[in-house]
Amino acid sequence: MTKPTRPKRSRLVFFLSLSGLLSIGIFFIEWIGSRESGSLALFADAGHIFTDVFAHIISLFALLIASKKPTAKHPFGFHRFEVLAAFLNGLLLIGIAIFILYESYLRFSGTAHVEPNSMLAYALIGFGINLVSAALLVGVSKTSLNLKSAYLHVLSDLLGTLAVVVGALIIRFTGFREVDSFLSVILGIFILKTSYGIVKESIEILIEADTSEFDKEHLLEHIRSLKGIDSVPGITVRKLTSGVFSVELLILVGKDADRDKIVLEIHKVLKSEFGVPFVSVEILSSSLKSQLEDISVRETEREFGHHGHSHGHAHDHHH
Repeated sequence: MTKPTRPKRSRLVFFLSLSGLLSIGIFFIEWIGSRESGSLALFADAGHIFTDVFAHIISLFALLIASKKPTAKHPFGFHRFEVLAAFLNGLLLIGIAIFILYESYLRFSGTAHVEPNSMLAYALIGFGINLVSAALLVGVSKTSLNLKSAYLHVLSDLLGTLAVVVGALIIRFTGFREVDSFLSVILGIFILKTSYGIVKESIEILIEADTSEFDKEHLLEHIRSLKGIDSVPGITVRKLTSGVFSVELLILVGKDADRDKIVLEIHKVLKSEFGVPFVSVEILSSSLKSQLEDISVRETEREFGHHGHSHGHAHDHHH
């Protein structure tokens, strides 16, 4: 298995910042164009771009926060900020889709005058800049859920601007103004579909659902081949963000097993071969495992804000 790779954070920040600046430029171009052409579609697309600028700011902030080192209070670092940013961006995309569908409904009965030549000119400029922005993010989006959500924002912008271009051409040559509404419905449905995937994946990471991305069977092949290991009854893989995992292992060994050597070898495999930065290994004998399973878990009073640990027996502290 090849070691997961993530581009240097400085490179991600550069591409995301540049894409964000391009989005700001597109917003002003389309906003001016909507005033000159009277195009509601171009104005709506400019508003769509504005939410994209906000999404870039969220993603950039999360990317910088996630680069902070782990601390005693935050042992896994701040990778989840990227996931939170992706979740917020996904919700924002859903809001955009609903707005587009609502606007398309209103346009079916719209009779406002539109100057298609001016509308087409500004839409083509926006489309060209959007292409550059999408090209910047398409590669790095595969390595980060946060960058993926930002890329989907840009992609939805690209499709929205393309819809405006097509709409302007149809209005210019046929006078059929309702085409804006049909294109907007298609675009809204597409954004809903992609945003659902982002929100779903983000929630699965935040609730620490089991991930199918990590090749557990390949890892177990490595571990079971180590001398002294009887079995691996427990393996927990948590996805912290795209390409970053933590792994907890429960290992059963024989009486004469070299436990230190086993722990060292497992850390080597996970960190060097699989690229996992956070590794926890618990080594037990079969008899101890049985005893641990017989211990019942005391019910807590956390729902009442209880933070103590009164438990009916005294502590005899010797100084």
